[in-house]
Amino acid sequence: MKCHDSRRHVETSREGVTSRRASTILRDDVSRRLVVTSLAVMILGACSHQPPEGFAPDPGLVAQVRDIRIVTSYARACPGAAIPTSYEAVLVDGSRVPFSRTYDKKHPPRLHVVFLDRTSPEAVTQQDGDWVTDGNALATATTGFRLTATLRARPSVTSTVAVPPEYSCMPHAFVFAGEPGGGPGQSGGNGPDVTVRLAMLRSPFYDKLFVSGIQVGLAPPCGAGVAGAAGSDGAPGAAGCPAQAGGQGGNGGTGGPGGSGGRGGRISVIVPVDNPFLAGIVTGHSGGGPGGPGGPGGPGGKGGKGGKGGMDAGNRRCPDAADGAPGQAGSAGPSGSQGAPGPRSFVVTAPTREIFGLQVPPELSSLLERLQRRP
Repeated sequence: MKCHDSRRHVETSREGVTSRRASTILRDDVSRRLVVTSLAVMILGACSHQPPEGFAPDPGLVAQVRDIRIVTSYARACPGAAIPTSYEAVLVDGSRVPFSRTYDKKHPPRLHVVFLDRTSPEAVTQQDGDWVTDGNALATATTGFRLTATLRARPSVTSTVAVPPEYSCMPHAFVFAGEPGGGPGQSGGNGPDVTVRLAMLRSPFYDKLFVSGIQVGLAPPCGAGVAGAAGSDGAPGAAGCPAQAGGQGGNGGTGGPGGSGGRGGRISVIVPVDNPFLAGIVTGHSGGGPGGPGGPGGPGGKGGKGGKGGMDAGNRRCPDAADGAPGQAGSAGPSGSQGAPGPRSFVVTAPTREIFGLQVPPELSSLLERLQRRP
Protein backbone atom coordinates (compact mmCIF):
# COMPACT_ATOMS: atom_id res chain seq x y z
CA MET A 1 0.00 0.00 0.00
CA LYS A 2 1.47 3.33 -1.01
CA CYS A 3 0.41 6.56 0.66
CA HIS A 4 1.75 9.89 -0.53
CA ASP A 5 -0.84 12.30 0.79
CA SER A 6 -2.34 13.63 3.98
CA ARG A 7 -5.52 12.03 5.29
CA ARG A 8 -7.88 13.11 8.02
CA HIS A 9 -10.52 10.96 9.65
CA VAL A 10 -13.25 11.88 12.13
CA GLU A 11 -13.95 9.22 14.72
CA THR A 12 -15.59 8.89 18.12
CA SER A 13 -12.70 6.69 19.24
CA ARG A 14 -9.37 5.40 17.89
CA GLU A 15 -7.19 2.82 19.52
CA GLY A 16 -3.87 1.29 18.62
CA VAL A 17 -1.30 2.43 16.10
CA THR A 18 1.24 -0.10 14.89
CA SER A 19 3.82 0.39 12.17
CA ARG A 20 5.42 -2.59 10.42
CA ARG A 21 8.20 -2.36 7.95
CA ALA A 22 7.53 0.87 6.32
CA SER A 23 4.09 0.59 7.73
CA THR A 24 1.67 2.00 10.27
CA ILE A 25 -1.43 0.23 11.51
CA LEU A 26 -4.32 1.78 13.43
CA ARG A 27 -6.45 -0.88 15.08
CA ASP A 28 -9.80 -0.93 16.86
CA ASP A 29 -12.35 -3.75 17.06
CA VAL A 30 -15.52 -2.16 15.76
CA SER A 31 -18.68 -3.88 14.59
CA ARG A 32 -19.53 -3.44 10.90
CA ARG A 33 -23.05 -4.80 11.25
CA LEU A 34 -24.52 -1.55 9.95
CA VAL A 35 -22.75 -1.86 6.60
CA VAL A 36 -23.55 -5.55 6.10
CA THR A 37 -27.22 -5.16 6.96
CA SER A 38 -27.62 -2.14 4.71
CA LEU A 39 -26.00 -3.88 1.78
CA ALA A 40 -28.41 -6.80 2.09
CA VAL A 41 -31.36 -4.42 1.98
CA MET A 42 -29.98 -2.73 -1.12
CA ILE A 43 -29.58 -6.02 -2.96
CA LEU A 44 -33.07 -7.20 -2.13
CA GLY A 45 -34.58 -3.87 -3.08
CA ALA A 46 -32.93 -3.96 -6.49
CA CYS A 47 -34.97 -7.06 -7.38
CA SER A 48 -38.30 -5.20 -7.14
CA HIS A 49 -40.36 -4.45 -10.26
CA GLN A 50 -40.66 -0.78 -11.17
CA PRO A 51 -43.92 0.89 -12.33
CA PRO A 52 -44.53 1.31 -16.05
CA GLU A 53 -43.81 4.58 -17.79
CA GLY A 54 -46.65 7.03 -17.35
CA PHE A 55 -47.73 5.66 -13.98
CA ALA A 56 -49.00 8.64 -11.97
CA PRO A 57 -50.83 9.28 -8.68
CA ASP A 58 -54.53 10.09 -8.44
CA PRO A 59 -54.89 13.92 -8.59
CA GLY A 60 -57.57 13.75 -5.89
CA LEU A 61 -55.17 11.99 -3.54
CA VAL A 62 -52.37 14.41 -4.38
CA ALA A 63 -54.61 17.32 -3.40
CA GLN A 64 -55.10 15.81 0.07
CA VAL A 65 -51.37 15.43 0.84
CA ARG A 66 -50.13 18.07 3.28
CA ASP A 67 -46.79 16.57 4.36
CA ILE A 68 -44.29 13.77 3.73
CA ARG A 69 -42.78 11.67 6.51
CA ILE A 70 -39.26 10.40 5.89
CA VAL A 71 -38.62 7.36 8.10
CA THR A 72 -35.05 6.04 8.27
CA SER A 73 -34.33 2.57 9.67
CA TYR A 74 -31.41 3.89 11.73
CA ALA A 75 -31.38 6.86 14.07
CA ARG A 76 -27.76 7.54 13.02
CA ALA A 77 -25.78 6.64 9.93
CA CYS A 78 -22.12 5.96 9.22
CA PRO A 79 -20.25 7.73 6.39
CA GLY A 80 -20.25 5.53 3.29
CA ALA A 81 -23.07 3.28 4.56
CA ALA A 82 -26.59 2.84 3.24
CA ILE A 83 -29.71 4.20 4.95
CA PRO A 84 -32.83 2.07 4.36
CA THR A 85 -35.67 4.58 4.17
CA SER A 86 -39.45 4.54 3.82
CA TYR A 87 -41.87 7.38 3.09
CA GLU A 88 -45.44 8.23 4.06
CA ALA A 89 -47.84 10.84 2.80
CA VAL A 90 -49.70 12.65 5.59
CA LEU A 91 -53.21 13.63 4.43
CA VAL A 92 -55.25 16.61 5.59
CA ASP A 93 -57.34 14.35 7.85
CA GLY A 94 -54.18 13.06 9.58
CA SER A 95 -54.22 9.63 7.97
CA ARG A 96 -51.09 8.28 6.32
CA VAL A 97 -50.54 6.55 2.99
CA PRO A 98 -47.20 4.75 2.44
CA PHE A 99 -45.14 5.22 -0.69
CA SER A 100 -44.65 1.69 -1.98
CA ARG A 101 -41.21 0.43 -2.98
CA THR A 102 -42.61 -2.33 -5.22
CA TYR A 103 -45.21 -2.48 -8.00
CA ASP A 104 -47.94 -5.03 -8.70
CA LYS A 105 -49.78 -4.34 -11.95
CA LYS A 106 -52.84 -6.26 -10.69
CA HIS A 107 -52.95 -4.13 -7.55
CA PRO A 108 -51.16 -0.84 -8.30
CA PRO A 109 -50.20 1.10 -5.15
CA ARG A 110 -51.84 4.42 -4.46
CA LEU A 111 -48.42 6.03 -4.02
CA HIS A 112 -44.97 4.91 -5.08
CA VAL A 113 -41.45 6.18 -4.36
CA VAL A 114 -41.07 7.13 -8.03
CA PHE A 115 -43.54 9.96 -7.31
CA LEU A 116 -40.89 11.59 -5.13
CA ASP A 117 -37.94 13.75 -6.07
CA ARG A 118 -35.21 12.79 -3.59
CA THR A 119 -32.15 14.98 -3.13
CA SER A 120 -29.32 15.38 -0.62
CA PRO A 121 -25.98 17.22 -0.52
CA GLU A 122 -24.48 14.39 1.58
CA ALA A 123 -26.03 11.21 0.14
CA VAL A 124 -27.03 9.59 -3.15
CA THR A 125 -30.57 8.30 -3.52
CA GLN A 126 -31.20 4.77 -4.78
CA GLN A 127 -33.95 3.52 -7.09
CA ASP A 128 -35.89 1.92 -4.23
CA GLY A 129 -35.79 5.04 -2.05
CA ASP A 130 -32.79 4.16 0.12
CA TRP A 131 -29.69 6.34 0.37
CA VAL A 132 -25.92 5.80 0.27
CA THR A 133 -24.11 8.36 2.38
CA ASP A 134 -20.99 10.33 1.55
CA GLY A 135 -17.90 8.47 2.78
CA ASN A 136 -16.10 11.67 3.81
CA ALA A 137 -16.63 11.76 7.57
CA LEU A 138 -15.27 15.27 7.92
CA ALA A 139 -17.71 16.69 5.35
CA THR A 140 -20.76 15.70 7.42
CA ALA A 141 -19.41 16.21 10.94
CA THR A 142 -21.40 19.43 11.44
CA THR A 143 -24.34 18.89 9.07
CA GLY A 144 -25.22 15.21 9.31
CA PHE A 145 -26.94 13.65 6.30
CA ARG A 146 -29.74 15.91 5.06
CA LEU A 147 -32.36 13.97 3.10
CA THR A 148 -35.11 15.76 1.18
CA ALA A 149 -38.23 14.27 -0.45
CA THR A 150 -40.57 16.36 -2.62
CA LEU A 151 -43.88 15.26 -4.14
CA ARG A 152 -43.25 15.61 -7.85
CA ALA A 153 -46.91 16.24 -8.69
CA ARG A 154 -47.09 18.96 -6.01
CA PRO A 155 -43.66 20.51 -5.35
CA SER A 156 -44.93 22.63 -2.47
CA VAL A 157 -45.18 19.44 -0.41
CA THR A 158 -41.62 18.74 0.65
CA SER A 159 -39.84 17.47 3.74
CA THR A 160 -36.23 17.29 4.97
CA VAL A 161 -34.67 15.27 7.78
CA ALA A 162 -31.09 15.37 9.06
CA VAL A 163 -29.66 12.01 10.12
CA PRO A 164 -26.83 12.42 12.65
CA PRO A 165 -23.52 10.73 11.77
CA GLU A 166 -21.92 7.91 13.73
CA TYR A 167 -18.51 6.36 13.19
CA SER A 168 -18.60 2.68 14.21
CA CYS A 169 -17.99 1.51 10.64
CA MET A 170 -15.04 3.79 9.99
CA PRO A 171 -11.71 2.02 9.36
CA HIS A 172 -9.57 1.76 12.48
CA ALA A 173 -6.56 -0.05 10.95
CA PHE A 174 -4.12 1.58 8.55
CA VAL A 175 -0.92 0.21 7.02
CA PHE A 176 1.70 2.37 5.34
CA ALA A 177 4.65 0.60 3.70
CA GLY A 178 7.78 1.65 1.89
CA GLU A 179 8.15 0.90 -1.80
CA PRO A 180 9.90 -2.25 -3.07
CA GLY A 181 13.43 -2.02 -4.35
CA GLY A 182 13.87 -0.61 -7.82
CA GLY A 183 15.49 -3.78 -9.17
CA PRO A 184 16.49 -7.38 -8.31
CA GLY A 185 18.57 -7.61 -5.16
CA GLN A 186 18.01 -3.97 -4.16
CA SER A 187 17.00 -3.19 -0.60
CA GLY A 188 13.41 -2.20 0.10
CA GLY A 189 12.52 1.41 0.77
CA ASN A 190 12.40 2.67 4.33
CA GLY A 191 9.02 3.00 5.95
CA PRO A 192 7.41 6.44 5.57
CA ASP A 193 7.34 8.83 8.48
CA VAL A 194 3.82 9.03 9.89
CA THR A 195 2.39 11.91 11.91
CA VAL A 196 -0.83 11.40 13.87
CA ARG A 197 -2.61 14.57 14.97
CA LEU A 198 -5.28 14.23 17.65
CA ALA A 199 -7.77 16.62 19.19
CA MET A 200 -10.98 16.41 21.15
CA LEU A 201 -13.49 18.75 19.51
CA ARG A 202 -17.27 19.11 19.57
CA SER A 203 -19.98 19.06 16.91
CA PRO A 204 -23.74 19.65 16.87
CA PHE A 205 -24.13 15.90 17.44
CA TYR A 206 -21.31 15.08 19.88
CA ASP A 207 -20.07 17.06 22.85
CA LYS A 208 -16.80 15.08 22.69
CA LEU A 209 -15.59 14.22 19.20
CA PHE A 210 -12.14 12.73 18.64
CA VAL A 211 -10.65 14.04 15.42
CA SER A 212 -7.49 12.52 13.98
CA GLY A 213 -5.38 13.60 11.05
CA ILE A 214 -2.90 11.11 9.62
CA GLN A 215 -0.09 12.54 7.53
CA VAL A 216 2.15 10.12 5.64
CA GLY A 217 5.51 11.28 4.41
CA LEU A 218 6.98 10.23 1.09
CA ALA A 219 8.88 6.96 1.18
CA PRO A 220 11.87 6.35 -1.12
CA PRO A 221 11.79 3.41 -3.46
CA CYS A 222 12.11 -5.11 -0.63
CA GLY A 223 13.70 -6.38 -3.66
CA ALA A 224 14.06 -10.01 -4.79
CA GLY A 225 17.46 -11.45 -5.49
CA VAL A 226 18.97 -11.72 -8.95
CA ALA A 227 18.32 -14.99 -10.75
CA GLY A 228 21.23 -17.41 -11.04
CA ALA A 229 23.02 -17.74 -14.38
CA ALA A 230 21.98 -20.49 -16.75
CA GLY A 231 24.28 -23.50 -16.99
CA SER A 232 26.35 -23.92 -20.14
CA ASP A 233 25.21 -26.36 -22.78
CA GLY A 234 27.07 -29.68 -23.05
CA ALA A 235 29.58 -30.22 -25.80
CA PRO A 236 28.38 -32.15 -28.85
CA GLY A 237 29.55 -35.76 -29.19
CA ALA A 238 32.11 -36.66 -31.81
CA ALA A 239 30.95 -38.34 -34.99
CA GLY A 240 32.28 -41.80 -35.74
CA CYS A 241 31.50 -45.45 -35.61
CA PRO A 242 30.48 -45.81 -32.92
CA ALA A 243 29.47 -42.15 -32.44
CA GLN A 244 30.13 -40.46 -29.09
CA ALA A 245 27.29 -39.32 -26.80
CA GLY A 246 26.81 -35.60 -26.23
CA GLY A 247 28.31 -34.04 -23.12
CA GLN A 248 26.19 -33.28 -20.02
CA GLY A 249 24.86 -29.75 -19.67
CA GLY A 250 26.34 -27.56 -16.99
CA ASN A 251 24.48 -26.95 -13.74
CA GLY A 252 22.62 -23.66 -13.26
CA GLY A 253 24.08 -21.02 -10.98
CA THR A 254 22.77 -20.25 -7.50
CA GLY A 255 20.33 -17.33 -7.27
CA GLY A 256 21.50 -14.10 -5.73
CA PRO A 257 20.52 -13.06 -2.20
CA GLY A 258 17.34 -11.08 -1.67
CA GLY A 259 17.49 -7.41 -0.79
CA SER A 260 17.41 -6.31 2.84
CA GLY A 261 14.15 -5.07 4.31
CA GLY A 262 13.69 -1.34 4.73
CA ARG A 263 14.07 0.46 8.06
CA GLY A 264 10.85 1.19 9.95
CA GLY A 265 9.54 4.74 9.73
CA ARG A 266 9.19 7.35 12.47
CA ILE A 267 5.82 7.83 14.19
CA SER A 268 5.01 11.20 15.71
CA VAL A 269 1.88 11.95 17.74
CA ILE A 270 0.75 15.57 18.18
CA VAL A 271 -1.83 16.26 20.90
CA PRO A 272 -3.26 19.37 22.60
CA VAL A 273 -1.04 20.95 25.21
CA ASP A 274 -3.99 21.02 27.64
CA ASN A 275 -4.84 17.35 27.05
CA PRO A 276 -1.56 15.42 26.59
CA PHE A 277 -3.09 12.20 27.88
CA LEU A 278 -4.99 11.99 24.60
CA ALA A 279 -1.84 10.40 23.18
CA GLY A 280 -2.66 7.31 25.24
CA ILE A 281 -5.17 6.14 22.62
CA VAL A 282 -2.32 5.75 20.11
CA THR A 283 0.29 3.01 20.44
CA GLY A 284 3.08 3.16 17.91
CA HIS A 285 5.44 0.43 16.77
CA SER A 286 7.67 0.67 13.73
CA GLY A 287 9.28 -2.61 12.68
CA GLY A 288 11.76 -3.18 9.88
CA GLY A 289 10.53 -4.76 6.68
CA PRO A 290 11.14 -8.42 5.84
CA GLY A 291 13.98 -9.17 3.49
CA GLY A 292 13.25 -9.90 -0.13
CA PRO A 293 13.19 -13.50 -1.39
CA GLY A 294 16.37 -14.92 -2.88
CA GLY A 295 16.71 -15.09 -6.63
CA PRO A 296 15.72 -18.30 -8.39
CA GLY A 297 18.44 -20.70 -9.38
CA GLY A 298 19.56 -20.69 -12.97
CA PRO A 299 18.30 -23.38 -15.35
CA GLY A 300 20.63 -26.28 -16.15
CA GLY A 301 22.33 -26.29 -19.52
CA LYS A 302 21.10 -28.47 -22.37
CA GLY A 303 22.89 -31.76 -22.99
CA GLY A 304 25.20 -31.84 -25.95
CA LYS A 305 23.99 -33.22 -29.25
CA GLY A 306 25.00 -36.85 -29.80
CA GLY A 307 27.51 -37.51 -32.53
CA LYS A 308 26.37 -38.75 -35.91
CA GLY A 309 27.15 -42.36 -36.73
CA GLY A 310 29.73 -42.98 -39.43
CA MET A 311 30.17 -45.87 -41.89
CA ASP A 312 31.63 -49.15 -40.62
CA ALA A 313 34.06 -51.43 -42.48
CA GLY A 314 31.14 -53.08 -44.29
CA ASN A 315 29.97 -49.72 -45.52
CA ARG A 316 26.98 -49.79 -43.18
CA ARG A 317 25.95 -46.62 -41.30
CA CYS A 318 26.36 -46.75 -37.53
CA PRO A 319 23.49 -45.34 -35.37
CA ASP A 320 23.70 -41.77 -34.06
CA ALA A 321 24.74 -41.41 -30.42
CA ALA A 322 22.35 -40.24 -27.70
CA ASP A 323 22.22 -36.60 -26.63
CA GLY A 324 23.87 -35.69 -23.34
CA ALA A 325 21.87 -35.32 -20.10
CA PRO A 326 20.75 -31.76 -19.19
CA GLY A 327 22.40 -30.01 -16.25
CA GLN A 328 20.66 -29.56 -12.90
CA ALA A 329 18.91 -26.34 -12.07
CA GLY A 330 20.68 -24.10 -9.58
CA SER A 331 19.37 -23.57 -6.05
CA ALA A 332 17.54 -20.41 -4.99
CA GLY A 333 19.50 -17.69 -3.30
CA PRO A 334 19.10 -16.84 0.40
CA SER A 335 16.45 -14.40 1.55
CA GLY A 336 17.49 -10.88 2.46
CA SER A 337 17.93 -9.78 6.07
CA GLN A 338 15.22 -8.17 8.18
CA GLY A 339 15.24 -4.40 8.09
CA ALA A 340 16.18 -2.40 11.17
CA PRO A 341 13.31 -1.19 13.37
CA GLY A 342 12.36 2.46 13.25
CA PRO A 343 12.87 4.86 16.14
CA ARG A 344 10.47 4.93 19.06
CA SER A 345 7.41 7.06 18.51
CA PHE A 346 7.36 10.35 20.35
CA VAL A 347 4.67 12.76 21.48
CA VAL A 348 4.56 16.49 20.78
CA THR A 349 2.11 18.95 22.33
CA ALA A 350 0.72 22.07 20.68
CA PRO A 351 -2.22 24.45 21.11
CA THR A 352 -5.40 22.87 19.75
CA ARG A 353 -5.82 25.48 17.03
CA GLU A 354 -2.31 24.65 15.71
CA ILE A 355 -2.43 20.85 15.83
CA PHE A 356 -3.69 20.42 12.26
CA GLY A 357 -1.50 23.14 10.78
CA LEU A 358 -2.39 26.45 9.21
CA GLN A 359 -4.24 25.21 6.12
CA VAL A 360 -7.16 23.01 7.18
CA PRO A 361 -10.35 21.98 5.33
CA PRO A 362 -13.35 24.28 5.93
CA GLU A 363 -15.21 21.51 7.77
CA LEU A 364 -12.35 21.06 10.24
CA SER A 365 -12.03 24.79 10.63
CA SER A 366 -15.71 24.93 11.57
CA LEU A 367 -15.16 22.33 14.29
CA LEU A 368 -12.18 24.25 15.67
CA GLU A 369 -14.16 27.48 15.75
CA ARG A 370 -17.02 25.78 17.53
CA LEU A 371 -14.60 24.65 20.24
CA GLN A 372 -13.28 28.20 20.67
CA ARG A 373 -16.82 29.64 20.95
CA ARG A 374 -17.65 27.28 23.77
CA PRO A 375 -18.19 29.27 27.00
